[in-house]
Amino acid sequence: MAGVMHIDWQGDSALCAWIDGQQVAMLDISKRADEVTVNMLFVKPPFRRRGIGGALLRRLLQRHPQAAAACSDPRLRALLDKTT
Repeated sequence: MAGVMHIDWQGDSALCAWIDGQQVAMLDISKRADEVTVNMLFVKPPFRRRGIGGALLRRLLQRHPQAAAACSDPRLRALLDKTT
């Protein structure tokens, strides 16, 4: 990976990853009561397979541990299983 990755929350519903000032990934969530739903996880193609998606999910689970139980997308579920 060129540069250092920085992850931060954009408001309450999006988590973004940045490398050298360029946004390279985004995790979008919805919250309702105690339920958290992952709507989308996107990593720009040149930055895939580098652990960025997993890093975003780990940061999500730090703030919302219940998100792991509610994930129904098989690809996200597999990534979550690797992450936790």
